[in-house]
Amino acid sequence: MRSQFCFRHLFTLMLVGSMVAAPGRVEAQTPKRLLILTHAGLYKHASLEPAERTVTELAEEGGFEVTTVQGYLQDPEDFDFSFLTREYLAGFDGLMMMTNGNLPMTDDQKQSIVEFVREGGGFIGVHNASLTFYDYPPFGEMLGGYFRSAIQQGHLFVLKVEDPDHPATRMLGPSWPIVDEFYLFGTAPWDEESPEDNVDVLFGNRIPVGFSRDRVNVLLSIDTELTDLDGLPDLVPGGDYPQAWSRPFGEGRAFYSAIGHRDDIWTNEPVFRAHILGGIRWALGLEE
Repeated sequence: MRSQFCFRHLFTLMLVGSMVAAPGRVEAQTPKRLLILTHAGLYKHASLEPAERTVTELAEEGGFEVTTVQGYLQDPEDFDFSFLTREYLAGFDGLMMMTNGNLPMTDDQKQSIVEFVREGGGFIGVHNASLTFYDYPPFGEMLGGYFRSAIQQGHLFVLKVEDPDHPATRMLGPSWPIVDEFYLFGTAPWDEESPEDNVDVLFGNRIPVGFSRDRVNVLLSIDTELTDLDGLPDLVPGGDYPQAWSRPFGEGRAFYSAIGHRDDIWTNEPVFRAHILGGIRWALGLEE
């Protein structure tokens, strides 16, 4: 076990080191500041605490500092976002959300998040972040889309690397075999003439913004040719199933990855950690 841990730790350091030293790095005079929110209004993933801990661990090598309010420890009836003012957000360079549900923020707070990114901040959405703020479409516009349904867990998927030059994917090669929970996203706003379409199948949220490749740069998608589709009735050969993307948003940058459901993937998978670190550094403007 000790040798396995050492190997994984060395591999992680090698991946992180290669990313930090990679061409396109932007030197910062002072570390960038990242705020992490992990409030679960619908379902509390076991991966929330490992996600906070892992990103905090990666911060020193990644050139940023982390502030967390440990939202995953709070129950929805106890959520208190009174701290999240425009002035508070202005003290950060980026915001990472691994949240879900229509969180009890005021309209001004929701607007401040979107404007924070539009005015030059970085946004990182991970896994269940796409189940957040179905009641505030501008958030979905910024993020890129909303969760519609989950694809079966415990299955080996092969992800196609669509952008091999992005800091979140350049360590992967042409494909990435991985076991995790993946998502299908709404493709159009909910319409009363087709009430069963574009609805979050787990909690019944109506999707206000459809995902479109026209608005984002897709980084990863499920490769239906290399993935065994037996037992995956929601997937068809040749179907389009994006799982990670990036986009400019005003003066800022937004990155989203659907990966991150498993708690152990945050602590035991150096490739995944490098993927997330690359996305964070890109969103913060530390990588071009």
